Amino acid sequence: MMKQYAIDLAKKLYREHDRSYFVVQEEGSDSYRVVDKAEKEEKQLNRYVVFSIEVE
Repeated sequence: MMKQYAIDLAKKLYREHDRSYFVVQEEGSDSYRVVDKAEKEEKQLNRYVVFSIEVE
């Protein structure tokens, strides 16, 4: 999906579920996706994060 759409989706999911979400760039492409904190940590996606919205 496009970067801005992924960011908007992450914001929407954050408001609806009050959980942390991250927009990550797919390795080797211009595609982006939204992942939650558990998936980001499990798959070690830190280097691909381009946007994050986190609960404290």
